[in-house]
Amino acid sequence: MTTEQPYPAAPARHSRTTTRPGPHRPPQQEPPRRRANWPGGLAVVLGLAALGVAFLPDWGFLAWPVAGVGLAAGIAGIVLSSKGAMRGLGVALTGTALSALAAVLCGTMLLYPSMFGTARAGELHIPPQPGEKHSVDFVVTSAGGATVRYGTLNDQRTASTPPSTDDWHGHASYNGGTPILSLTADTANAGVTNQISCQILVDGKKVAESSGSSIALCTANVD
Repeated sequence: MTTEQPYPAAPARHSRTTTRPGPHRPPQQEPPRRRANWPGGLAVVLGLAALGVAFLPDWGFLAWPVAGVGLAAGIAGIVLSSKGAMRGLGVALTGTALSALAAVLCGTMLLYPSMFGTARAGELHIPPQPGEKHSVDFVVTSAGGATVRYGTLNDQRTASTPPSTDDWHGHASYNGGTPILSLTADTANAGVTNQISCQILVDGKKVAESSGSSIALCTANVD
């Protein structure tokens, strides 16, 4: 009886996988996040504020500096957004447009106040206009007659008063602001001593008074 001898087991072969080194790639970095365009947002706020202030009779003049700052902020926002430092180009463009519109509106209202139903602050109207807040009465007394100049320092009317003991009246009105009222009366005949007196009344209240032998001068800064 023949017994078969087992063959020794073949040694295990360890497989070795060879990996070829590939090109080195640096880790991908996320682009830096751009900041919000706060100058553009500021321009939007200031532009809207200037548009609202422009229609206020006594405060409309503030719309000019507000619109100017808004316009500068909007332009800065556009420049920063174009350079990639900030996002939100549309916001900056909107703020610039609103501020520019407010500046144009202020200029139009200053040149043509009647188009908007408003009066320039401190503008005196001779003769008076109906519906305005304040009335002005320029009063002159001159027994020998006088030449009268009345209004504001930069806008005056001229009139002549006949010799009389009665008061001469010049009427005006204004809607707001602080006009500087002026009234001058001097004698029509320089060779004759003539007692002259002047008064300025605003809403019936005396704000200035003066008298002289040949000339009288009244001024008042009112609000």
